[in-house]
Amino acid sequence: MPPVEAGETFTETRTFRPEDVDQFAVLSGDDQARHTDPDAEGRRMVQGLLTASLLTSIGGDLEVLASRMDLRFQRPVYTGQPLVCELTVTSVEPRADGGVAIVGDVTVRRVDRGDEADRADATAAEPAGGDGTVVLEATVEGIIRE
Repeated sequence: MPPVEAGETFTETRTFRPEDVDQFAVLSGDDQARHTDPDAEGRRMVQGLLTASLLTSIGGDLEVLASRMDLRFQRPVYTGQPLVCELTVTSVEPRADGGVAIVGDVTVRRVDRGDEADRADATAAEPAGGDGTVVLEATVEGIIRE
């Protein structure tokens, strides 16, 4: 794997399905009715940690051993909503063992803007151009071993 550098950005996209929510409910024990019973639109709320698994997918691709994840959930995610997760590496520090310690900022957004209620309460910090509602922000730390 080529070295990771500060300023690099990595992305992962995903649309969670009801089957994903069911499997995660079995694995995690998070089987609250909000995850198992469809809402009025037939959607199911995706567990927060399942949403956060988008960033672990990127970490797996980069062979990062996570040491810290500071997750800040902003809005719910529902099955059928396309998401994009963006990890921007903010620092890379060499380690004595030949590996590197990395820190990154993560943003997960809905690809589409969602419903009118989400548009109405969208934050001013969202980029222009309809890039999507922020559903999760995080700061992550980890190491990549040589």
